[in-house]
Amino acid sequence: MSAFSFTRMVTVARKELFDLLRDRKSIFWALFAVSISGPIVVGLLYFITKTVSERVEKTTAPIVNTQFAPDLVRHLERRGIKIDAEPKNYRERVKLGELDAVIEIDPDFAKALAEGRPAKITLFTESSRDRSAPIVSKLSRELQRYSDTIGNERMILRGVAPAVARPLQIEEFDLATPEQRGARLLQIMSFYALFAGLMGAIAAALDVTAGERERQTLEPLLTTPVTASELAVGKWLAVSAVNLLAVTTSLIGFLIALKFVPLAKLGVPFNFGVQEFAGFMAVLIPFAFLVPAVFLAAGSAARTAKEAQSSLGMGASLVGMLPLISFIRQTQPPWWDVWVPVNGQYAVLSKVLRSEHIPPLDWVAMWVIPIVGVVIALMIFSRRLGNEKLLAGR
Repeated sequence: MSAFSFTRMVTVARKELFDLLRDRKSIFWALFAVSISGPIVVGLLYFITKTVSERVEKTTAPIVNTQFAPDLVRHLERRGIKIDAEPKNYRERVKLGELDAVIEIDPDFAKALAEGRPAKITLFTESSRDRSAPIVSKLSRELQRYSDTIGNERMILRGVAPAVARPLQIEEFDLATPEQRGARLLQIMSFYALFAGLMGAIAAALDVTAGERERQTLEPLLTTPVTASELAVGKWLAVSAVNLLAVTTSLIGFLIALKFVPLAKLGVPFNFGVQEFAGFMAVLIPFAFLVPAVFLAAGSAARTAKEAQSSLGMGASLVGMLPLISFIRQTQPPWWDVWVPVNGQYAVLSKVLRSEHIPPLDWVAMWVIPIVGVVIALMIFSRRLGNEKLLAGR
């Protein structure tokens, strides 16, 4: 067997890349899908944030028995809250989501206040509806503010300083930087960047493995002086080039969308410039080469293109859900989390968004793990390419 030839490998890569680009419509729609995902996500976030902000600014407080607490009604109106007096069927409407919350004033409210007893106010909510949470939170804060005002006035009338009732002075100091607060909302950007790296390679990997086996074009290719290892590496380079293009297009889409969507006006301080773009690419470039190698090894084991498409699609979807574990996890991630493929990339991408310091060992993991994975996957792929039964689709 002849020695490994880089010239033949490059020839194979060029041939496979030209074959992939020949189907321009498929490549265009694949790149178009990943490129518009960023603008769509950013646009949705802007629309949702703007809608929530406008709803909170124009909060309406449905109040039952307003006649028993006119001072409370005036307090809420001074705070910019519109009053909806005596709503009908309010419990059912809160349950159905027609009303976010309803304040019910006890008929003995004024009497209890006059006697110095706690006056009862009931706030009806439906906690399973996330859309109601900002309104409920605002109404709760305003009711608490009114309660504090009444308590302070009572103590002043009795000649007692209001500070006596507050033995602790609690101050909150947010150590998060503006970038970190903005990254909390746009954490989904890391997920979509990784998802682009997964989905961008599926179609190309299918075409150069199970697709060629169905077309019976692999056997004639191996009759040439090209070895199985050269063929494997050449195909991998061609698919990796397409995948890298998909990842880059996806990031450029995010970059352009964030330049035009005014998130800062909605109180979302977010910065994604050249430095963040370079950080994302430093993480995603090795990942973009790892995914095609794994897909080629897995796709070569399938007997038909449909079988390969099903297995690779399901595998990509399951692997793509790994970052959700990090997203919803409330505990500190273990030290080895960064060494887990996909999970590690998501963790480092999140640090890039938050402008945090990334330890050198994390960067080592971002490159060492993909390199090792590529070598193992290409060895498996090369071995399968030399298997006559697999080539024949049996």
